[in-house]
Amino acid sequence: MQLMKDLKIALVGNPNVGKSTVFNALTGSNQQVGNWAGKTVERKVGTVKRSDVNIELIDLPGTYSLTAYSQEEIITREYILRENPAAIMALVDASNLERNLYLVLQILELTPKVVIGLNMLDLARSSGRNIDAGKLAQWLKVPVVEIIAAKGDGLSDFLDAALVMAGTSPQAAISVNYPPAVEEKIVAMEDVLRPTVWAQRYPLRWLALKRLERDAELGKEWNSIANTNSVADATPACCDVGDAVTYELRSSTELPGEDLLQTFAASGWDHEQFEMAFADAKYSFISEIIAEFVTETPLAKPSLTDTLDRLALSPVWGYPILIAVLALVFWVSFIASAPLGDLISQGMTWLANMLVPILRLAHAPVLLQELVKNGIFAGVGAVLSFVPQMALFFVFFSLLQDSGYLARAAFLGDRFMQLMGLHGKSFFSLATSYGCNVPGIMATRTLEDPKDRLITMLLNPLIPCVPRLGVMSAVVAAFFPGSRGAVAMLSLLGISGITLVLSALFLRKSVIKTEKSSFVMELPLYHIPTLRNTLLPAWQKTYAFLRRAWTYIFAASVIIWSLSTFPLGVPLNQSFAGKLGGLLAFIGHPLGFDWRIMVAIIFGFAAKETTLSTLGILYGVTANASHTIAQVMTASMSSLNAFTFLVFYMLYIPCIATVVTTYKESGSLGWTLFGVGYNLIVSFIIAWLIFHGGLMLGWH
Repeated sequence: MQLMKDLKIALVGNPNVGKSTVFNALTGSNQQVGNWAGKTVERKVGTVKRSDVNIELIDLPGTYSLTAYSQEEIITREYILRENPAAIMALVDASNLERNLYLVLQILELTPKVVIGLNMLDLARSSGRNIDAGKLAQWLKVPVVEIIAAKGDGLSDFLDAALVMAGTSPQAAISVNYPPAVEEKIVAMEDVLRPTVWAQRYPLRWLALKRLERDAELGKEWNSIANTNSVADATPACCDVGDAVTYELRSSTELPGEDLLQTFAASGWDHEQFEMAFADAKYSFISEIIAEFVTETPLAKPSLTDTLDRLALSPVWGYPILIAVLALVFWVSFIASAPLGDLISQGMTWLANMLVPILRLAHAPVLLQELVKNGIFAGVGAVLSFVPQMALFFVFFSLLQDSGYLARAAFLGDRFMQLMGLHGKSFFSLATSYGCNVPGIMATRTLEDPKDRLITMLLNPLIPCVPRLGVMSAVVAAFFPGSRGAVAMLSLLGISGITLVLSALFLRKSVIKTEKSSFVMELPLYHIPTLRNTLLPAWQKTYAFLRRAWTYIFAASVIIWSLSTFPLGVPLNQSFAGKLGGLLAFIGHPLGFDWRIMVAIIFGFAAKETTLSTLGILYGVTANASHTIAQVMTASMSSLNAFTFLVFYMLYIPCIATVVTTYKESGSLGWTLFGVGYNLIVSFIIAWLIFHGGLMLGWH
């Protein structure tokens, strides 16, 4: 092998094949996590050192094919074409070869520098499937390495094989033989494209196939802008550093061959017909060769996956099990973690109390001391107190994903999601939001379709999170004691559910017009999650949230403190916050809200859990106990006012952390502002209907 100093190697594979396990095992903590430039798809880059070779390992998004329909497919394909990595490590699930080899064949059409990692061999063998890796290598004309990523077996050999491939000139890769009628058309398109500059940039046969499919990404020329931050630089793990090179679209040109395409279309061969013909030929080729290196042994008893799925996917037991799993996740993440959140909150208070005397000794202005204690530490601490909830949720999310159960949850939830015109994978995101909207929005990354992802993001804030549910429970307990409280809470949650369904239908039909997504999901075999695959992604996601949101939360805390403090020496109702509440009184008046409710609603934008304490201050309560606040509120407003407030509070704009996360995940300020405006309008309309409907019915 020739001497090499720096190499780029790409890790490619279907979802749920163990790519994260391989990537984490090879790179350890030497990795960066962000988004691909201009995309909401997660990007991972790590470094591996082997003697005198410095390897940049890129974990490309999990994808089933290299067409141009999803962000994951485009990113993976364009990276291989533009960056020309020294080798491709194609990870394959040995228990589902047919589906996985389809992607491998598409990669081989782009480059022959491929090494196949045959993963999950232990699971394949336990299901009665035996694979001859040597024969598979002979058929595809590329190296095949047997690995069991969860145990670390064969990973070093897998990387070594990629290094050997990077330093040699590989033989010509296998070429799929298409039916004569199709092959004739491919050759004709090759003849048209051969004299063009495009044939010098891309493999000619692949170019002809894509042109026959009328691939939307062909013909686009890009300017590359070098990123000054290398992988080894200390770039924040959250930052959207994008690719090692950022691209700007320079021009888009239609490739030659339009006349030929129209001739083919006239004879019934449009782009969809070509796509189906190419896919059928690849799967036929896989079916023919798979019998040469795979032997199936009948099992004496059902496999573990079959046994578990009889319960997990059962129409009788599946949903109770799903509810039990979600209940456990929510209980541990959002209730059992409460003492940790309280500890962080107390720690922030302790730090503030330690810092203020130091500022006093330094003769810092009193106003600065108040800002530090009641503005910065109080505001940022309110958000940090929910970090344990997010961290534990991400741990559970990784556990469910790595074990294979998350795919089953999406399958079960699809029936309900289809009623709303949503994808089954939206179910887990929306269910998660009952704990916290931030991880709920981040969970939309499992959705492949950008429109489905955006609609689910916009719907998330309509679901009351734990802080909102806590405030709602306290107010309901004060105004609706006994069994009336249960009826009131169920009514509120019912209003939320109906609003969610109607909003989903409205957004899909009117605002983000799109057809219903078909739900096709591969159910991976169950396996025991690894500790590294559970904790490392949880840490990365939690750290990413903190790095992304803290500056916005810091700024909002300072702004809210300033509004409630200035002008100095005046009562709260005469402060800028009080005046703002007065200015907004015309909005609150049709709903029966006074200026204090309006100020609490405004301050609730920073963090929903501060609403009760804000109301306590505004109503002159010295203690922070919610019961005391509720007592004062019952003397100041009617039960109808309280119920109207709860409806508005449940549906109006989410906290700033949720808004920031929506912006980061959607990448669109316009859609983020639309979501905020939509929540405000919907909450006002429904609260108005309830308030005036209640008055008409004699409810006071």
